[in-house]
Amino acid sequence: MFEPGTHRRIALLICDVPVDTIREQHGDYTRIFGTLLEESLKPINETHSADSQTTFTLEPFDVRAQIYPNEDEYDAILITGSGAWKQIHICHECEPCSRHLQLTELGKRVYGVESGVLNIHLMNRDHVPTEPPSFYVLASSSQSPNHGMVLFSQSESSKDISHSNFRLTDIHILTSQGHPEFTESITRILLSWRRELLGPELVHDGESRAGNQNDGIAVIGKAIWGVMGVD
Repeated sequence: MFEPGTHRRIALLICDVPVDTIREQHGDYTRIFGTLLEESLKPINETHSADSQTTFTLEPFDVRAQIYPNEDEYDAILITGSGAWKQIHICHECEPCSRHLQLTELGKRVYGVESGVLNIHLMNRDHVPTEPPSFYVLASSSQSPNHGMVLFSQSESSKDISHSNFRLTDIHILTSQGHPEFTESITRILLSWRRELLGPELVHDGESRAGNQNDGIAVIGKAIWGVMGVD
């Protein structure tokens, strides 16, 4: 069990690299995901006293070069998108851009969103149409029935989790089809970079929604910390 107000050591599995323009303006994935974690942790720490603050280190591993962390040395594993530990996987799935996702009842509880609507940036070419055994879908859209899944720990998965009696720390794997690490700027850069692939109509549609509300930090980032026992 995690102790509140302690240091979290997080491994980041690098499965791809940002395009040059994104790296120049926003940094590599270590910096981009580090920003997501920092910004989503700030409001949580503000609710705690100075001696109960949570800190973290984010250590990158280039899995393209077959470099992996020792799982026993980390509190969580964060996996970027690409062409017994906690795992948070971002992007398993082309669908731009800012979307309103409909949360399942379980998704509402995981993300703490009673309205059932999640706003997140999307930029995907692949998708997982059905959930694997023991996984539960968290969100869906008109474009894809699966926009995120969760797998509970072995002890919790044996129970009848009717979406009403679990803690975020019971989650073993949390996945998001959308990109909580994306900002409006990153999304606009990708839309421009993929203009030929997407076509002008789809790019224009994405650009018109790129500045919409983004729940990446306030909702998904917060849930990621909750999985690690930080709330």
